[in-house]
Amino acid sequence: MELIAIIIIVLAVVGAQALIFGKYAVKKLSYTAYIDKNEVYEGETVQLTEVVENRGIVPLPWVKTELCASRWLVFSRNTSAVQTSGGDNTFIPGVFSLGARSRCTRIRNIKCVKRGVFAFENTVITATDMLGIISSSRSEAVKLTVTVLPTPCDYRQAELSYDEPVGEILVSRFINDDPFFTAGSREYTGREPLNRINWNYTAALGHIMVRKNEYSTSRSVLVVMNMQRRRTAPVTAADIRDTEAFIKLSTAILRSCVTSGCRCAFATNGGTASGISSGMIVTDEHYESALRLLAGLPDFCENAFDDFTKDLNVAGFTDVYVLTAYIDDTIFDFTDRLNHKGITCAVYTTGEIRQSDGCQVLHIPRYSLAVQEAV
Repeated sequence: MELIAIIIIVLAVVGAQALIFGKYAVKKLSYTAYIDKNEVYEGETVQLTEVVENRGIVPLPWVKTELCASRWLVFSRNTSAVQTSGGDNTFIPGVFSLGARSRCTRIRNIKCVKRGVFAFENTVITATDMLGIISSSRSEAVKLTVTVLPTPCDYRQAELSYDEPVGEILVSRFINDDPFFTAGSREYTGREPLNRINWNYTAALGHIMVRKNEYSTSRSVLVVMNMQRRRTAPVTAADIRDTEAFIKLSTAILRSCVTSGCRCAFATNGGTASGISSGMIVTDEHYESALRLLAGLPDFCENAFDDFTKDLNVAGFTDVYVLTAYIDDTIFDFTDRLNHKGITCAVYTTGEIRQSDGCQVLHIPRYSLAVQEAV
């Protein structure tokens, strides 16, 4: 009888704790997360802080969280267990032990290895009772977003055109000469303003000499990225390795233009049904806005390149860079139309090289999708 009584008491205790645990434990469990930076560049690290709090009086000896994140956000081995893959996402586990009315804080280092706008969608919280009999779980929305801006590619991977973009170039003739480009001196004709007089040459030659200036005009560059895989129907998007290579090259060209004082812009037939284009990029602020546009550019293309270029406004541009995964007659038709308008062209491709008399064709390697491990 005593043994039966003990068994009954044990079963009652187990049943009571299971009932209390199942009804109150997870309801009193709170999970919050935040990151220290919402915008970083490729290769930089952000810190994710997770706070798990037990607001109830029931101890929680084993609590597991499983955070869903992009596989391009690589968690450090020092702050997480091995992450399991699920397509483009990974699931980052965490284990906690909480007493009554207690909390636990964990800081994780995350390396952002590829451009994009990434969201921490949700986390699954699972709690188990002291005897490991009852397990209860629920999903918690996280709602965190980090924007990873692209970085320029190495110029050694994509040699720039022989005619690099600069802010000002000399021309044969223009309406007015440029006071910042001096080509020498000439005799004074009486029509030049006094501030043009070159006093050194005047003293040396014994008669009035004035500075002779060249004529110049501003250069402006348009980067056109073709996100079409091939000239096929229906239109399909290019391989992500090609797209990422073009984004990094576009970043490099735009950076070079802004640094040298050359106006520039970006346009692509991908991203939306009608394509995406930036405004004129002149300042560092404009450049950063263009980086945000490139960071959020989806791998999507429904607009054929030849249709896109027919509506593309190239007025005011002196140089056009075409980035494409393939080269066919439609690409060269576009560059020929630009040449007839006096616009200089250069074509970069990750595919086979086809030479043309109307433009320079250069090769760039595809982007490597190998995920690096965070330190």
